[in-house]
Amino acid sequence: MKNLIEFFQIFLGSLIVVLILLQQRGVSGGAFFGFQTEFFFKKRGMEKLIYYFTWFMIFIFLLLSLIRVKV
Repeated sequence: MKNLIEFFQIFLGSLIVVLILLQQRGVSGGAFFGFQTEFFFKKRGMEKLIYYFTWFMIFIFLLLSLIRVKV
């Protein structure tokens, strides 16, 4: 059980890093792809979905961390 939790933590940690790189503020397309623009507007469409998905993954990561401490 503990090994499974550790595996999911490593996976979620890597996923969170990628999601954060995809949504850097002021960068169209994210820093991951190297696109840049001068202006930043409200989050819309896929950018908004990635933003909320990142927070959801962080929440799941924290829950797994608390569960691992208990186990």
